[in-house]
Amino acid sequence: MTPPGASPIHRLVSLGTVVVDLVTFVPALPEQGGDVFASGGALVPGGGYTAMAAARRAGLPTIHAGTTGTGPFGDLARAALAAAGIETAVEPVPAVDTGLCLVLVEPTGERTFVTLPGAEGRMEPAMLTRLSLAPTDAVLLSGYGLAHPVTGQAILAVLAGLPAGATLVVDPGPLGHELDPAVRGSLFARADWWTCNAREAILLTGEADPTAASGVLAERLASDRSAATGQGNMPRAPGHAVVRLGAAGCLLAVSGRPPVLVSAVPASVISTNGAGDAHTGALIAALAAGRSPIPALRQANESAREFLRSREPLPRTRGSRRRRV
Repeated sequence: MTPPGASPIHRLVSLGTVVVDLVTFVPALPEQGGDVFASGGALVPGGGYTAMAAARRAGLPTIHAGTTGTGPFGDLARAALAAAGIETAVEPVPAVDTGLCLVLVEPTGERTFVTLPGAEGRMEPAMLTRLSLAPTDAVLLSGYGLAHPVTGQAILAVLAGLPAGATLVVDPGPLGHELDPAVRGSLFARADWWTCNAREAILLTGEADPTAASGVLAERLASDRSAATGQGNMPRAPGHAVVRLGAAGCLLAVSGRPPVLVSAVPASVISTNGAGDAHTGALIAALAAGRSPIPALRQANESAREFLRSREPLPRTRGSRRRRV
């Protein structure tokens, strides 16, 4: 069940940034200079934590190769990692706390972020001396980490030394289109899986339609990987581009083939926060279990749906409604 040129997956190593989410429910986003009352709020582990927790729940050994801080948010993040059975490879950063992400959830379930960076942006290459990667690792990279100058350099150093058989999964995140084009190029030249939502795919490609965008991403993976192998690197299996569509499921695009819709069963939720990360973690776990791409994505769709349904609902503003996803 393992594609040619890739190794089986025995472990997930995430270089994604872990932050603490302050999730709030608002009747609408405030206008410039305005204010709104939130109907409820909670501090929960977020960012890269959600993908790792989803993979670990599915039985895949998981390690966090990122930084947390020394403060109340760092304590919360590390406690959540430990409770989920996720190992850590990097010591906490002294005198800096873990970052905070303000999540504004509208009545439709759509979420908007305001992030205050912290220790997750302070990871230096020397901090990863304890990290040893194997060809049977799946390595998850996030555009959030690459957006931080210091952490980004550490991640690129890991990418340069990645074992040939390791599976690289890239989630560019909402800021992926703002990364240096040379950095994006290095990701496309090595990624086995590229996973993002429709908005991110459109911003990365300039295409107005998610289906067309998924095809462009797959072709970019193929062309950049081909150029890299021409420079003497080991040939690898074709890249896979996944574009998440919310209630509709997701698209799978492989170069030279038309994109395929992998449909999902809609669910009523009050917030879509964390759904994409849960989808990614579940996908990696399904691949590690030996599932081929389309069955793996079906499982990821279902896992993301269950993740959203299992989230403890916070009080909502009057008149808010659940969103079908």
